[in-house]
Amino acid sequence: MTCCLAACSVLINPQTDTAHRIEVDGRSYRVEQITASTWTATPAAVLTGLLPKAASLIQAVEKASGCKVTDSSFSQQSATLSAQVICSQQKN
Repeated sequence: MTCCLAACSVLINPQTDTAHRIEVDGRSYRVEQITASTWTATPAAVLTGLLPKAASLIQAVEKASGCKVTDSSFSQQSATLSAQVICSQQKN
C-alpha cells in the first residue's frame, strides 16, 4: 500500500529535469517547458499574501525559453502562469 501512495504523490507534483530556476526582480521562479510552444511558470516559494504578478511570470518564461510570450493565462489560486511562445528563427 505504501508503494501505491508514493506513486500517487509523484503524479500530483511531478519534478522533471526540464524545469529551470529563473530570477526576475530578485524573486525565484520555476519555469518548465510542457510542449514546443507551451511553458508554465510558478513562484519557487509563495509567501502568504504575496502572489506573483503575471508580468513577472511572463518575464521568467521569456528568459528561460529565449522566446516571446504571445498568449498566457494566470491562475491566482495556484499562482501558475501557462504561456504560449513563439521563437524567432532569424539571426541578425
